[in-house]
Amino acid sequence: MSAGAPRSTTRLFKTAIAGLFVGLGLLAAAPAAHAACLDHILQAEKEAGVPSGLLLAVALVESGQSISSEAYAVNVKGTAHFVSTPTAAAKYLRDPKGNLRQDVTAGCMQLSLSDHKAAFHPVEKIVDPKENVQYAARMLARLRATAGSWAAAVARYNGSSGKTAHAYACKVRSNLVSLNSVNASLIDGNGCSDEESTAVTPRTRRVYQSATTEPVG
Repeated sequence: MSAGAPRSTTRLFKTAIAGLFVGLGLLAAAPAAHAACLDHILQAEKEAGVPSGLLLAVALVESGQSISSEAYAVNVKGTAHFVSTPTAAAKYLRDPKGNLRQDVTAGCMQLSLSDHKAAFHPVEKIVDPKENVQYAARMLARLRATAGSWAAAVARYNGSSGKTAHAYACKVRSNLVSLNSVNASLIDGNGCSDEESTAVTPRTRRVYQSATTEPVG
């Protein structure tokens, strides 16, 4: 821009540059939000004694096949909402009168608000990625202890039963095959069809496999 440029042109140039930096900032923030789930999942698996990749495989079924899963995804009455902050996500937990909704699942692990609200103080912590993931890891470990196997624990994770629970376990197993083929054997593939399978994106698989070769702290 030359020194003799009109002021209006200069303002437009500055506005365009400012918009560019804002846009770049948003692009930089997006992967961080996605990565938040993965970072906490890897740590929570170790702390709770969950086989590597299993919690992530569940998260990918629950909240999406992105880089890891959606950190602040909130599902209200079957409609998914994807926001970028815990404050924005927490707004979906209550109705216009301020009462807690009964038909909401939240966060990386899509925890049911009505079933698990008592475990979070205040309840808004259910949308915090770390709190959400750590609770889900402990819950999965408890289900394994009572059900007798990781396969049974996975089938019970989302509260379903029968054919629905089996189909859910098949989807988790399909993700785990892509992430950690050794641990995928923990879930019996008998009766799983191609229609029930899901595919982990190559990028998610690369990030997971790269991360698990490094100490998680």
